[in-house]
Amino acid sequence: MLQIKVNNKNFSVAPDSVSAFQIEELGDGRFLMRRGDKVMEIFLLSAAEDGKELEVQIGQSYFKSEVQTEFDQLLGTMGFKSGDSKKLKELKSPMPGKIISVLVQDGAEVKAGDPLLLLEAMKMENVLQSSIDGKVEKVLVEKGASVNKNDLLIKFV
Repeated sequence: MLQIKVNNKNFSVAPDSVSAFQIEELGDGRFLMRRGDKVMEIFLLSAAEDGKELEVQIGQSYFKSEVQTEFDQLLGTMGFKSGDSKKLKELKSPMPGKIISVLVQDGAEVKAGDPLLLLEAMKMENVLQSSIDGKVEKVLVEKGASVNKNDLLIKFV
């Protein structure tokens, strides 16, 4: 289920209901949206790089919208926001578990997607990856350590 906020009002939308809309790009930030026999011209005023925040004009009305996928919602329940990765200066444990491997050291240069730690939780191995390009300031856990949700594991410069 998608969570969509339009002008600070929240809506839940089933992904398959979105396919009922046909959208045609006209160029220069203009679109035609069709659903059945209804047609609306939409002007895209601004969009976030990830496409999850939009400002549009339909007729004389302005709308600011934010879209959260199921993944975004899951990250939210774990104490993260999908847009936070560019600002992230620390890695916290997303769940309780045991550190079974530390894959980086203090001072290591990392790229987004690089594996940092292996966390065993509920008898499954979870690879905790870097969500930023940066440098590890301090690894705060060691192999065998038990951690709780939101425990600080790694600090970045």
